[in-house]
Amino acid sequence: MEVLNEETITVPEAKEIMVKRSKERDLSYEQKICLEYLEKVCKMPVEKAKEMIEELSKIAILRPRYIALIINMMPDTEDEVKALFSKEITNLKKNEIQQIIDIVKKYK
Repeated sequence: MEVLNEETITVPEAKEIMVKRSKERDLSYEQKICLEYLEKVCKMPVEKAKEMIEELSKIAILRPRYIALIINMMPDTEDEVKALFSKEITNLKKNEIQQIIDIVKKYK
């Protein structure tokens, strides 16, 4: 199998893709396990995730993979946001961290 395209997506988007594929054809064993996991952990509808992506995109420093990380982890404290970005080369300002927290709380 050859990888043609790679894109960062959120857990709700992954769940939507897997649900569509399960309706189109039988899933492999690994895909079934993946879908079961996504159904257990993903409580946010994909529409809300897309709204959240739009809001987080307004914060200039956030790249798509950071946005996906935030949506997947839903940090709601300053320490949790800092922990998410501890290994990244970013300089989040205090007001940007607060904006992230406010957006996450809005969608939780």
